[in-house]
Amino acid sequence: MAMARNYRFSVAFEDAFPGGTLALSEVEPANERQTPQDRSRGVPPRQRVDLVTGLPVWKVTVSDPAPLRATEAAVAVEILAAEKPELPEPVAGVAMPVREVRFTGLTVEPKLGGQDQFRFITFTYRAEGIESPSKASGPSSGSARPSKGSGSAGSESR
Repeated sequence: MAMARNYRFSVAFEDAFPGGTLALSEVEPANERQTPQDRSRGVPPRQRVDLVTGLPVWKVTVSDPAPLRATEAAVAVEILAAEKPELPEPVAGVAMPVREVRFTGLTVEPKLGGQDQFRFITFTYRAEGIESPSKASGPSSGSARPSKGSGSAGSESR
């Protein structure tokens, strides 16, 4: 089979998250890893850039209310967009600021996780935008094209 390494598979949001998703964090820049020397010298972290699209990488942690396994209850999703995507308004009447979100242009990239004999398949989730589930057919925040091909390792989940 002649498939490029680090291939990104397009996936429908409903297939990846059948129970929907709830944002647990704000959208933040996904920064490159820093060496201890850079940290001690006060070098500011740099935001990662996706190798396939050339767009800045943003990240948000979401909860999957219907995970297949307990390790999948919280998932980090990378958003590839030129501008910082905005989250929808919080759900009214809930003590915590919970936001229902839906991702547009969702792709997954399989990765091998774990060590030694405890290896497992994990996925890097990437999206081109984020929106409210009630606006599922409307425009999304952030603009990028879903890509296939090689790319940088991203936020992983099991």
